[in-house]
Amino acid sequence: MKVAVFDVCGTIYDENTTFAFLDSYFSDNRKYKIFRKLSKIFIWKVINYPFYRFLHKDITRIIALSFLRGESLSDIDRSAQEFVSVYLPSKIKRHIGSLYNYYQDQGFDMVLMSGSLDFLIRHVGLSLMASNTFATELEVKNGIYTGKVSKDQLFNKAEVLQLNYPDLKYLVVVSDNKTDLPLFLLADKAYAVCNKEKKLRYWLSKKISHLELLK
Repeated sequence: MKVAVFDVCGTIYDENTTFAFLDSYFSDNRKYKIFRKLSKIFIWKVINYPFYRFLHKDITRIIALSFLRGESLSDIDRSAQEFVSVYLPSKIKRHIGSLYNYYQDQGFDMVLMSGSLDFLIRHVGLSLMASNTFATELEVKNGIYTGKVSKDQLFNKAEVLQLNYPDLKYLVVVSDNKTDLPLFLLADKAYAVCNKEKKLRYWLSKKISHLELLK
């Protein structure tokens, strides 16, 4: 089986789909808007960094998702569909889109793996005719979101891929995330999307022979 794994945020789209969606959905929520302003200041980022780096806990993301508590599954799904179909097309990176189309035309199983939210990535997958999608799942009780994560997809993509594709013969990986290094090491061909100079330096330092750098 030939599989091409594409990250979504910062790779296919020049956007963090989780926060772009939440910013839109809660555009009239005063408490959320105050939180977002605070989350962008330097001291907040300094505090959040060690939790993310060493404990794999993104405090900013955890708090942001808590605002979904009490929202209905149907309302969120409807808004997510509109967000993906109306807002995201203008954010697609054309050269990555062309790369996606190339591997799709070559008969690869197209797989989206993202730390973003499953209700977003599911609709992205439908729009891109992906074979499969894996994303962060939120807890739902009686059709209502609790604001908590039930399954996180930020740091375990390689394990999820191996579990779901035991007969994998050839793997292509495309991502902008340094945390996807385990996926890159599994790949037969990998593409690192370097949105920043420090990412370019990072991937050059890894000296991975099957890795190609993209901007």
